Amino acid sequence: MFAKSNLLLSLICLLGILFPLNINAQAKNPTIDLSDSNGKLTPHLIITGILLIITGIIFCFFGRRIYRLTLFMIGFYIGTIITWVGLTNGEPVGGYAGAETLSATIILIVSLAVGFVVGLTFLCCSTLAIWLLGALAGYTFALFILAWSSDGVIHQRVARIIFIVALTLIGLMLACFIKNTLIILATSFIGAYAIILGIDIFVRTGFAQSVRAFTDGYHDIPYKTNTKVYLMLGGMIALFIVGSLIQFRYHKNRFGPEEAASVEPQTGKKRLQLPWKRRNVV
Repeated sequence: MFAKSNLLLSLICLLGILFPLNINAQAKNPTIDLSDSNGKLTPHLIITGILLIITGIIFCFFGRRIYRLTLFMIGFYIGTIITWVGLTNGEPVGGYAGAETLSATIILIVSLAVGFVVGLTFLCCSTLAIWLLGALAGYTFALFILAWSSDGVIHQRVARIIFIVALTLIGLMLACFIKNTLIILATSFIGAYAIILGIDIFVRTGFAQSVRAFTDGYHDIPYKTNTKVYLMLGGMIALFIVGSLIQFRYHKNRFGPEEAASVEPQTGKKRLQLPWKRRNVV
């Protein structure tokens, strides 16, 4: 039986994720914009792309294997997203500190700092973190489905929001009842999405534009599919399959600290275990 207080806290955090993401267009000039192939590649986008690729690789291939880092990254993603959207929506005309470039730096640094703090907090809230991992996977899956058609598979805004919220809630519920399998599938899928999104920030096929197009309720953000976008989506599927197979094959152990399995019985010292080495947990 799940504690009512934990479930309530999960739903509150879930609303914190969904609400700002569906109103992120309140900022007329988003500071860190996942723009189309004609957009300018700024230092802030470069940092964002690199972080997405690195964290995506860890999530996709080692999400279940690296227990504490996975908990941290769940909180890091959620904290960074919510803070970035909130600061962007509340950005005054002319930007924070009256300078657009400085404002972009402030938003990026504060978002990453809050994400870091939330990530540390999630190290102490493993159950909550896993539930929100399912919600985040459901949300990501909704964006993935919508990205298969120009301007989204679902064109009507209200229906699109209902679709996103429904899949997010389904992901949350699945995390409550099939935790072990979902951890592998969710981390592989979110990781694959992050990798492809990060790559697209640099190669500019237009796939990254789908993020704003499907979460912007106030502006008409164009999103057009083409052969390159389909290749990115296909690459994401391939990464998800490979990541899932690797994790099921090498990392299908108990998701937990597993301190006993990492200690030498003779000396009491911790073993050095590489991520691809399989553990035998008693």
